Amino acid sequence: MESRLLSVVSGFSPLESIAQLVSAVVVIFEHSFYIFDKRRYLQNQQESAPSFYVALDHYMSSSHAAAVREAVSIAAQEYEAAVTTAAHAYEVAMTTVTHTSEEAVRTLPTWRAKLPFERFKKKVFERSKEKEKEAFERSKAKEKEALCSQAVAELIKTILETTLNHRLPRP
Repeated sequence: MESRLLSVVSGFSPLESIAQLVSAVVVIFEHSFYIFDKRRYLQNQQESAPSFYVALDHYMSSSHAAAVREAVSIAAQEYEAAVTTAAHAYEVAMTTVTHTSEEAVRTLPTWRAKLPFERFKKKVFERSKEKEKEAFERSKAKEKEALCSQAVAELIKTILETTLNHRLPRP
């Protein structure tokens, strides 16, 4: 049984494999419950295969398995792309702010060098730039986290919709 389920998801990313297995298991367990319930009401005393195996056979031979696999695979790829894009945007922003901050500190106006207490003023300027940089980094980190959370929510919503839309009919 395990090899039949795992053969369906081989060749996919770990996230896609997990999402596909979870979706398949939900559909199979629901169907096995209906088979078990039907057998119980029919008072079927003869020896038969466990309802889970029957439900697994029904699922694997149905068109639902391929549809779920394809839909979940697409959703997982979209999630991975969204997270990669958010991480890349964050890295670009951090690189930009680092270079901008360093450039601002290095290019103090020359007229300021002639003023008294220049070292003190330079330190104050550097501290204010550092605080701005930290605030910018925090805002970008929050933005990245929000984008990733949104991607996770969308992935879960898509998997749930796919699973519920591709349920097997009651026996």
